[in-house]
Amino acid sequence: MDNSKTKVTFIELLKIMLKRIRLSTLILLLITSVSTSFAWFIYATKVSAGITTHIETWNILFTNEDNAISEYVNFVIPNLVPGMEDYTDSVSAYNLGEHSATISYEIVSVKILGVNYTVDGTTLTSSMLENRLYNDYPFKIQFDLSNEVVTATTGRSTFSINVSWPYESGNDELDTYWGAQSFTYSSNNPGEPSIEMTVKISAIQERG
Repeated sequence: MDNSKTKVTFIELLKIMLKRIRLSTLILLLITSVSTSFAWFIYATKVSAGITTHIETWNILFTNEDNAISEYVNFVIPNLVPGMEDYTDSVSAYNLGEHSATISYEIVSVKILGVNYTVDGTTLTSSMLENRLYNDYPFKIQFDLSNEVVTATTGRSTFSINVSWPYESGNDELDTYWGAQSFTYSSNNPGEPSIEMTVKISAIQERG
């Protein structure tokens, strides 16, 4: 028996086995690396998708005569005279979101016969101005909000304004004074409205 031949054959066999082991290890490491990268990519995708899906739908649609408008709403009263036909206008807020919403309004500014009143939050607040508009003149300017809380998906709230001036308000002195003021302003400013108002309508989403 040739021992040298047997020895060579064994060494060659060992080399072949080592090559196979290295190749298998390399393949295994490569598969592991690819699998790890793929798993990270899927995980990252799921996280991103999760963040996206948790941005819940929030859509308050302000409408006036079926047209979308901003949250700052302007109202214009062309003529202010005793015995005038009542002026009415409204804005509706529809909640198309997943949560209820709280609706509120704030008077921003009012211009009456050329005189400006602007809410500054200190010397003149929205509630103070609203009180003046209802009590300090022979004409009455009233605001109303049908629902402060608007339910999800189908909820609706309507903000409305009404301006009225009966032919006899019960105060002849004020009727005469403001009637003359209105006539003079209209004569000197043809085409200018008697009253202009800006109201801010806000919606805050409720959670939990």
